[in-house]
Order: sequence, then C-alpha cells, then structure tokens
Amino acid sequence: MSLVNQILGEGAVADLCVWKDKINSGITLVTATLFLFLLEIMEARIVPLLCSILLLFMLLLFLWAKFGQLFITRRPPTPEEINLPDSRLRAFLLKMEGLLLMLYEIAYGKDIKTFLWTILYVAIIDIIGSYISFLTILYISLVCSMTTPVLYLQFQGAIDSFIGKVSEEKNKILGVFKSKVVSKIPRAIKVE
Repeated sequence: MSLVNQILGEGAVADLCVWKDKINSGITLVTATLFLFLLEIMEARIVPLLCSILLLFMLLLFLWAKFGQLFITRRPPTPEEINLPDSRLRAFLLKMEGLLLMLYEIAYGKDIKTFLWTILYVAIIDIIGSYISFLTILYISLVCSMTTPVLYLQFQGAIDSFIGKVSEEKNKILGVFKSKVVSKIPRAIKVE
C-alpha cells in the first residue's frame, strides 16, 4: 500500500483525489473553477446565486416527482425515505451535529491544550483570510488535494530520494549547529 493510499484511505474522496474516476474528478475540478469564476471574477453575490441554485433544484425535483415516470425509470426518494436512519442526508446532518458538538466541547475549555491549538489555527486562518478570500482558499485547497496525490504517485521515486537528501542535509546542519553553538551554552547544575 502506497503512502498516498495510507494517508487518504479508501472511499469516494480518496478515489476523487487520485483521479481513479477521471470523469467525476474532472467534473469536480471544473465545477469548482466555475464557482470561482462566478464569485470572484464576475463578482456574483453568493446568496442570490445559492438561492437561484436552490430554486432550480426544487423545480427539477418537482418536475421529476410529477412527470419523471414518463421519461425516467427511477423515481426520486420520498421524504419518508430520506428520514430513514440509513439515509445519506441523515448521516450528513449527524456528522454536522457531531462537528458542532466537538467545537462546543473545545470552546468549553476542558482540554486547554486543544483549545489553545484551535485558537492558534483559527488565528492563522484569520491572518491568511485577511489577504485572500475564503473562496480562493477553498479553491486552492481543492486543487492541491486533487493534484498533489497524483503527482506524488507519478514521481514517487524522485520525490522520495529528494526528501531523503534534504533530510540528510538537515541532519548534517543540525549536527554542526549542536556542536558549534548548543554545546557552548552553559548548563545549569541539577540540584538534588
């Protein structure tokens, strides 16, 4: 099992990131690029855009439910089927609830180390976000997560040998630093 498979694991997201299904990966990348173009370059407002998309989906679902039997053999799921315990929507909402509960527990302050790390990460994201828009950060993250694993799998030998050389050079520099600088710093005597 390669390092990429160990990091990404198994499932649909991993398949999307390593481009096993080229059509879905391409659709994801093109859709993200389209949204970036609409929202950043064309300066469209996100709320009206989301409302328009929601209205379009509602209209398509209505037409599918009423007239889909004529054209499409599969019918849309009913609201009762969506409320089943094994539905994808319920699983998504339970994940969101779990994430909000986790954030509440962190903010409650029982584990101070986790709280401080969370504050640090949020501050870093805030600083980066003051220079780059959130949508651009999401787009860059998506493109990196979809290209880095594929490039690593393609050039794994060269990347591993380069990282090995860098690691050896780092160890040499640290050895010189420890022998010339750190060893000359006087140590306090332990009192027992």
